[in-house]
Amino acid sequence: MSARFAPTTASLRSLSVKILTGLRRGTRFIWRTLINSVRLLLLAFLAVLLTAWAVSTPKDQAYRVLDPTSADCNMQVDERGNYSSPAWNILAAYGNDENVAAEKDEAGHWDKRFQCAIQRHEIPYSGADDNNRSPLSYTLAFLEFKEDGEPYELIKDAHQLFTMNELTDRVSYIDRSQWKPITQLEALGAHLRSVQGRAHTDEFGNAVNHSNYVIAFIHGWRNDASIGNGNVTDLRAYAAHVARYLRDRCNAGEREHCGREVTAVYIGWRGARLNEKSLHLPFIALGNTVGALLDGDASTCSNGVLPSDKPLCWKNWINSWGGTLASGVATLTLFDRKPVSEYIAPHALMALRKIEQVLDKQQRTKAEQRANPNKMIVIGHSLGGNMLATALKDSLIKAVRNHPGDNAYFYPPLGDLVALINPAAEASKWTDVQRAVWERIAFFEGDGDLMAGHRFFPAHQSPVVISVTSAFSWPPGGIRPEDCAIAMHDKLSLLGQDMASPDEVCAKYQQFLETKKPEEFIFHDETLSPDRACGALRTPFKLDQAVEDIDRKKKIGIKSDLATYLAFPLFRGDFRPLGAMIAGVARDWRAACESFGMPANRLERRAQSFWQRMGEFVSDLPFQNTDIESSRTIGHLDPPRSSVSLVDTYRMPSRQLGTTHEVRSIGWAPPNQADYKNIPADPSLNCPISHDWLTRARSKQTNGTQWDSELLAPALDPDPAHPEGSGGNPAVEMTHGFRLAGMLPITRANDPFWNMRAYDDVLMSHGGFMFSSFICAINQFVMDRPTRWPSPPTPPELQPAPMQQEPARPTAGAARVRGRSR
Repeated sequence: MSARFAPTTASLRSLSVKILTGLRRGTRFIWRTLINSVRLLLLAFLAVLLTAWAVSTPKDQAYRVLDPTSADCNMQVDERGNYSSPAWNILAAYGNDENVAAEKDEAGHWDKRFQCAIQRHEIPYSGADDNNRSPLSYTLAFLEFKEDGEPYELIKDAHQLFTMNELTDRVSYIDRSQWKPITQLEALGAHLRSVQGRAHTDEFGNAVNHSNYVIAFIHGWRNDASIGNGNVTDLRAYAAHVARYLRDRCNAGEREHCGREVTAVYIGWRGARLNEKSLHLPFIALGNTVGALLDGDASTCSNGVLPSDKPLCWKNWINSWGGTLASGVATLTLFDRKPVSEYIAPHALMALRKIEQVLDKQQRTKAEQRANPNKMIVIGHSLGGNMLATALKDSLIKAVRNHPGDNAYFYPPLGDLVALINPAAEASKWTDVQRAVWERIAFFEGDGDLMAGHRFFPAHQSPVVISVTSAFSWPPGGIRPEDCAIAMHDKLSLLGQDMASPDEVCAKYQQFLETKKPEEFIFHDETLSPDRACGALRTPFKLDQAVEDIDRKKKIGIKSDLATYLAFPLFRGDFRPLGAMIAGVARDWRAACESFGMPANRLERRAQSFWQRMGEFVSDLPFQNTDIESSRTIGHLDPPRSSVSLVDTYRMPSRQLGTTHEVRSIGWAPPNQADYKNIPADPSLNCPISHDWLTRARSKQTNGTQWDSELLAPALDPDPAHPEGSGGNPAVEMTHGFRLAGMLPITRANDPFWNMRAYDDVLMSHGGFMFSSFICAINQFVMDRPTRWPSPPTPPELQPAPMQQEPARPTAGAARVRGRSR
C-alpha cells in the first residue's frame, strides 16, 4: 500500500518544493524591486534637493533699489516738476529685453541703470505720420519686499549702500518737505506728487493739469524683480498699451485724459526661489547646436508658438526638455512660496494704502471720488492674486456686512479696481465674501423681499473686484450627452451646413416646414408659426456652434490655466482634477459629441478603457482633501449644473458659490499681442471708448439678470456732466452667468464682485494675460465710465425761485361787478 502511494507523495513533495522555491524567488524579486524603487526615489529626491540648493536664489536681495537721483538714474526734478534727463527709449530697439540691451549697448551702462527704483521709458512713434505724433511715455517704479515683509532701502550706487551719516543728511528734522527718499515707497510717492504738480499748455492755449494713472502689479510664483524677468517685461508692455489708450482718448476729444501720466508699479518679492535659467540654459545650448543640426531646413518644422500641422523642430523640442526640468523642480517650491505671499500680504497692502493716500483715493463722498482725476488699478497675478485676496478678504466681508443697501454704491476696497488674474488662492477667499452678500440678499420666495435684493447694490454699480481665470471646461462641467442631443450637428444637413446666424437658420427652417415630406425629420416644433419655428431653433443652433468651437479648439489644444486647475489641488492634497484629466485623455481625442459613445476602432476602445480606469484609480486614492473650497482655486470652483434641466431652461444652482461670469473674445477672434515697438502705431490695438455699456447691457434684461455685452440697449442721451456721448462697447464679450449651461446666475446683475471664467482667446494658460483685447477690457473699467450714474439733485440754493402766478381773470361771459370783489 505504501509502495503504491510513494510516487504520489514524492510528486507532491517535489511540487511543494517548486512552489516554495517559486514563492521565495518571487518574493525576493518583489523585495529587490521595491528596494531599487525606493533607492531610485531617494536618489531622485536627493538630486532635486541638490539641484534646488545649487540654483537657489538669494533670500533677501533687492534688484531695483538704485536711488533715482544717482548719476546712473538721473531722475532729478526741477521746481516746475520737470525731469532733467530724457526718458529711455533703448528697449524699443531691443525688443523690450533688458538683458539684450545691456549686452548690446555696454557703453550705456544699462546693467546698472536698469537697477533704478524709478525709470522713465518711451517708445518712438513709427507710424506713417510720425512727424505729427510724439512718443509714448510711461514711468516704471519698483516696490520690493523681504520675506518677512520689510521694505528695502535705496542704495547710493550699484552695490554701494548709503552710510548712516549720508542717510542722516538726507533727512531734515526741521522741514519734512525737504526730506529725500530713503525707501522705494518714498521715492515713488515723490514721483507721484511731482506729476500732480505739473501742467502744460495744449494746442488751444488751455492749461492742462497733470494727474496719475497708476497700475500696481503684484507678480506671482516663480518670478521676482530681477533684471530680464518676464513679468517686468510684460508690465512695461502693459503700461505702454495704457499710455496708448489714454493718448487716443485725448485725441478723440476726451480732454480729461490729456494730462494723465502712466506709472506702472511692480511689486516684487521672492516668488522665484530657484534660478530656473541655470537649469534651462544647457538645454538651450544643446538645442541651438545639436537640435539645429538635426532640423536642417527649419521651414519644414514648427517652432511650437503657433498652431501648425508640421512636426515640432528638434531645436524647440530639446529646449522644452530644459523648461520641463526647470518647471518640475520649481513645482516643489509652491509649498513654501504660498505662505510667504500670505505673510507679505498686509505689508504690501499698507504700501498700496500709502499710494492711495498720495493720490487722494481714500474713502470720501461720492462726488469727491468721481471728481478725483487720479486713477489706480491694482492687479495680482498667480500668488500675487493670492496676496491681494488674503489682504482684502476680511475688509471686504466687513464692508458687505456694513453696507446699507437700498441702492447705496459699494466703493472699491483699493484704488478704482482690483483685478485678480489666474489667482492661486483657495476658493474660500472668494466664497466667504459671496456668503456675506448671500446673507443680505433674498434669492428665493420666503427669504425676504426679492426686489430689495435687486436694490441692495444700485443699478449703476460698477465692479470693484474682478477675478479672471483661464477656464478648463466649456460650458462649466463640460458637454453632456443631453447637450449633444439638443445640438443640431448632422441634422443641420437638412438646412445646409453654411448657416452663419440664427436668423438664417430660421428662414431656412420656415421654408423646410412648408415643403417637407411627411416622413422627414423636424426640429422640436411642427408649428408653421415663424416666431415659434425660430424660437425652437435658437438654442440648438447656439449650442451647436459652441460644440463646434470647442471641437475646433481641441485640435490645437484649449490652453487653460493648469497651474491653478491641476497643480494647486495637488498641492492641497486633492487628486480628483488629475484623475478627471487622465480619464478624459482618450475621450478628448475625438469630437465632443462623439466621445459619449464607444469608439469603433478596437485599439481606441482599449486606450479609452485604460485611461478611464487609470483616472478612476487616481480619483479614488484615499486620504484626499475633499473640501473643494480649500483645494480648488477661486476661478476653478464653478456652481454645479442642474441635474433636472436642460440648457434651454434655467434653474438656480443648488450651491450658489463660485464663478459668476464668462468672458470671450468678440466673434472668437484670434488673440493679438503687438510687438513692443509697434504699440504706439499699431491700428489693431485700438481700444474703443465704452461709456455706459454696462448700463445698456443691464437695461436689455429684466432686473439686468443674464445680461450680455453682445446685446446692448440703444445709446443713452448725452450725459450733461460728460457730453462726449454714449454708445461704445467693451473690447471683449462678457456675460452675466453662463451661456448654455442651464443655470441662472448666482449673483444679482449689479453685484460688484465678478468671478469670471475666461476662454483662451482672451486669457491663455497661466501667464498669458498680455493679449491687447484683455488689457483694453480691464482698463476700460477705469478709463471709461461703464455705468451711467443718476444726475445728482440740484441743491436748494441753486434751484430757481418759483414763479408768481397771475391772478385769475374773469371769463368773457362772466358778469362784471363794480367795486371790490367778494
